[in-house]
Amino acid sequence: MEKDKLLRLDNEMGLMEFLKEPTVKIAEALTGIFSSGVTNWKLSAGRLVQACIKGDLLTQLGREMEKYRNEGKIKEDYFASRKNRATLFELLQFLDEEIPDDDLFRALKSIFFCGISVGATNNDEVLAYEFLKTAKKLSGTEILILRASFEIAQKKFLQDVSESELALGVDQRNMWRKVIAKQMGYESLDSIVFKYEENLEILGLIQPRFTEINLARFAKTPYFRLTNTGYKFCEFIMSYDDPLEN
Repeated sequence: MEKDKLLRLDNEMGLMEFLKEPTVKIAEALTGIFSSGVTNWKLSAGRLVQACIKGDLLTQLGREMEKYRNEGKIKEDYFASRKNRATLFELLQFLDEEIPDDDLFRALKSIFFCGISVGATNNDEVLAYEFLKTAKKLSGTEILILRASFEIAQKKFLQDVSESELALGVDQRNMWRKVIAKQMGYESLDSIVFKYEENLEILGLIQPRFTEINLARFAKTPYFRLTNTGYKFCEFIMSYDDPLEN
């Protein structure tokens, strides 16, 4: 690809035309940009990669919406609802400002689809809107932590977790983190779970620690530390957990 074309990447039409190139051609162009000494080319490359990712995310969202509509799973007139319009706006605004990883993006889509699904009530639409705003404050790893608790609450153990560990993990933070890490496939790396524990507490998705006097424990819940809100949130993020192949 010629340098002149690359230098026109700040032009929207030029960028769209460039994105129609085969991915191997785009990769070749990026390699040339990175190895060059021209700073504005490198800035254009960053914008190009960002556009590629956002384009893929929106294309995937559109394909899944079409798939579910053809299957009769989502409403034909979902845009007629003000709450659904607001939820879609929140989703698109987030995609415009951030680039979520696969786990977070799947959660965001699933929440949105729950609000526009056939048979969704007004309450479902309200929850979808609220849950989408909550999900925007989470990382992909935090989504995986919540999924792990949800799976354990449903007796779906994916890793080697003992009965004694499960018994202690229902109200002891250290053991809960260890069990969650195993369920996520992180083995003994429970410090990863510790890193995100506080934010999940703040958002009301998992049971908080008792007090500063006894920070090692939390109140038992029926859902392996998930609050009622957290459990419902997990139902929303996993109802449409069916990504399409690119």
